[in-house]
Amino acid sequence: MNMKNLSGILLLFLCTFSVISCDKEADFKDKVKVITIYVSGETSTYTPSGSKESIECMLVKEDGESEYSKLPMRSINAFSYEKGHEYVLKVEKTKPGNPSADAAPHYRLIEIIEDNTIDISPKWETLINDSREKETDISSRYLGIHGWWCIANPPSVYVGAVFPESTFATSFDKSVTEKKQPINLTFNFQIPYMTPMEDVRWIQYQKKMQEAIASKEYKDFKFPTRPYIVQFAELNSLDDLSLCINDNESFANTLVKIGKQELDIQPVKSLCVGKVVFKSFTVSMDIPVNGVFVEPPSNPDGLVYVRSLTYGTSAYFIIASKYQYQEVLSALRGPFIENYTNHEEVLKNSQIILLTVSDINQTANIGHSFADLQTYLNNPFMDGYTYGYPIFCKGYYVKDNNLYVEQR
Repeated sequence: MNMKNLSGILLLFLCTFSVISCDKEADFKDKVKVITIYVSGETSTYTPSGSKESIECMLVKEDGESEYSKLPMRSINAFSYEKGHEYVLKVEKTKPGNPSADAAPHYRLIEIIEDNTIDISPKWETLINDSREKETDISSRYLGIHGWWCIANPPSVYVGAVFPESTFATSFDKSVTEKKQPINLTFNFQIPYMTPMEDVRWIQYQKKMQEAIASKEYKDFKFPTRPYIVQFAELNSLDDLSLCINDNESFANTLVKIGKQELDIQPVKSLCVGKVVFKSFTVSMDIPVNGVFVEPPSNPDGLVYVRSLTYGTSAYFIIASKYQYQEVLSALRGPFIENYTNHEEVLKNSQIILLTVSDINQTANIGHSFADLQTYLNNPFMDGYTYGYPIFCKGYYVKDNNLYVEQR
């Protein structure tokens, strides 16, 4: 081989080596580009490398992507994320010049294009609701929890009682005690039980209740086996319970404490709350043709009387699961249409705190298993041992017998 050919080969080798070296050098340079990303108003969780505990993270997707991916909080330099806000961001994305294919990109905020507040508060999802619009729901307002400082405070509410509009249903205090006209009470058993109440007072109403429960009509009463209400709501955290049970702050706060103490919520994928109400019977009175009072008050404006009370039992529960909410909800439909056996895997990887309220004292007992829930659903009235407590009422204005509608 002559020197001319050897020189050419050497030159070609040097050029090729130079190109390869330049390519490798380029691989080690950071790749920077400006992109648009979308940040969800909801968050998720992930487990950092080397850790056993999950922590909260953002959900983001780049322009053109259809699915959100997880991104640790504070991963976007100069950007402060607030849960409940949906963002559109212009960012500088830097892919590190690292030979490792797993090198994570870095982000720097350039501009917040959009910042929209969204409502992420829990929403009740209804499976069954046979209640009527005219009923005022008082099923959770006066409940306590057995063994905790949350004390039940059942009001002295009865058919024929009169209260100022400002306290009707919210506290049932400041009862108007002026003498009332006699009324007839009707218990809507399968064979109705009717009895007059000459002296319309709380103590007399209690006696009439005892007489009704001792009657043949009550002994023949068939308790409903279908729930009156079944609702579920997905929770972002246990603290969301105060938004779901917003008419009994003490009950909701205590339920949060029980959940935090007894549930292992670190590795779970979903939290939810459930409510089940069973209706038993309703006690009602006729429209008072001659007025409610023997001597009409000088100013009847704003006075409301109780025309009916519906009794029943209830259950409230929190579920923490390693499954997604919709999978848990699908499994929980089972108790109302079939048995649990088809959903053992989901329930096996879920935890439950169950509160059941079955009697007039309105104190909830605590359960810890799905078997406890199934037992309640199978026998909410304990074979007639209890008829429950007031879950709904109807109020009417003394002045004109128009229906009272609660403003919430």
